[in-house]
Amino acid sequence: MKLIHTGDLHIGKSMNDFSQLPGQRYILDQLLEAAREEKADAFLIAGDVYDRAVPPAEAVKLLDEFLTQLLAEGIPVLVIAGNHDSPERLGFGEAILEKQGLYIAGASRSPLKQVTLTDEYGPVNFY
Repeated sequence: MKLIHTGDLHIGKSMNDFSQLPGQRYILDQLLEAAREEKADAFLIAGDVYDRAVPPAEAVKLLDEFLTQLLAEGIPVLVIAGNHDSPERLGFGEAILEKQGLYIAGASRSPLKQVTLTDEYGPVNFY
């Protein structure tokens, strides 16, 4: 299974009152292009999706656009919350979004959430 794996995106970060969103948009566009070119079977985002628990609206919009484009390409996306994210906010709508191929593990739970994706070699489990 071919995966694109990233983390610590910190979408919405500002440094000295200078927004990092334009650069983050550029990087996300590059990741989307790589996922297309490589014909990724899945895209993983491991933690710190946003830079803070309540991200600015522009950051939420940027992530929405990015995820929408990945899903339009037929690439399932798996996301876990990090220490900068609000697990409850990030995990909003988990059950609904899974039907579209977007798997979000916001708040931790027991047992661990399992997502099974399948490629030509068979099933692959993600936790």
